[in-house]
Amino acid sequence: MAEVAVVGAGPAGSLSARLLAASGREVVVLEEHRAAGAPVHCAGIVTDDVIEMTGVRPDILSTVCGADVVFPDGRTLSIDRQSPIAYAIDRKVLDERMADAAAQYGAVIRWGDHCTSYSVDAQGVTLNTNSGQIRSEMMVGADGQGSLIAVSLGDNAPREVLRGAQADVRRRSEHPDRMVLRMGSATSPGFFSWEVPMGDHTRIGVCVGSQYDMPAAYLKKVMDVAGYADAEVMERYGGKIPIGGRRTTFSDRLLLIGDAAGQVKAVSGGGLYPICKAAPILRDVVNEAFEKKMFSSAQFALYERGWKRELDGCIRGGIRLRKMYTRLSDDGVNAMGAALDSPEAKAILSAIDLDDPTNVVGPLLGLRGVKSTVVKVLLKAII
Repeated sequence: MAEVAVVGAGPAGSLSARLLAASGREVVVLEEHRAAGAPVHCAGIVTDDVIEMTGVRPDILSTVCGADVVFPDGRTLSIDRQSPIAYAIDRKVLDERMADAAAQYGAVIRWGDHCTSYSVDAQGVTLNTNSGQIRSEMMVGADGQGSLIAVSLGDNAPREVLRGAQADVRRRSEHPDRMVLRMGSATSPGFFSWEVPMGDHTRIGVCVGSQYDMPAAYLKKVMDVAGYADAEVMERYGGKIPIGGRRTTFSDRLLLIGDAAGQVKAVSGGGLYPICKAAPILRDVVNEAFEKKMFSSAQFALYERGWKRELDGCIRGGIRLRKMYTRLSDDGVNAMGAALDSPEAKAILSAIDLDDPTNVVGPLLGLRGVKSTVVKVLLKAII
């Protein structure tokens, strides 16, 4: 019997498995796919801090030092800085290397093993898979946004689900060190679109709220607006992003991490940074559980308290910003763009931390005219 069964070999599962195996735990990982990193559900934009926390080195396809934020009325805020804002990476390779790292530390990864159900008793956990049963003393649910394990806890669906679509086109970006973000109901209602340089090709993507049309229709509009309508499409991707968290991330002999736990930045939809912050907390709580031989909800509640304390600004602050953003009309978004179109605001925005974008909110609100515009726009949206 394994000590810990991890369901899912994406970044959340692989990092958890590696940290647990490195600390002496016997770990088995169940992954329904035959290989890591497929299908791709990520834009592939990460910071240097995230790369370091993953414990592996991905292939870097481009270094992003600037961003153009395009508002519905066409106004463009250009943000630049001397140091990199982020890196565009090959996400498939990152996933592969994170899984390999977990295996190198002793985690056993069972590819093509799909967990169909599980049960918990006083002695441990029984996981039913397409290849038979597995017993473990506890389990970690890292099975993504459609997590079977998360919803089995009852009333535990994510508060909101975004739908996304993206395409890699065989054309180099004219600005290989800049990404372009577009907002507005015509191309990306409820969220934004992106254009990311990926070395010898470009990635175009969009996310929309679930109440709108399918994202593929908006992706076509974005490609038209961005000038890629006639570009050769190398590959298309699609997926869902859980936003706003879940009711709980623990139970007896069970912890959730990553998309399965709703650990996603509401402003950007990114999940790698929250995973990297939550996984060490998960490891520490699990190791303490084995030391105490205590696998109850009371013990595992320490995990939820820990990761929420660590990620409060990144996730909860982002949720508050998203609630405000989704109330705005295109006119409201344009008014915000006009208020931020100043050298002082751009200087603040250039210092944005993509891992926690809320770091610029306070300084921006301190600028003359910005706070009054925000209040005016929000009041109009509410009334």
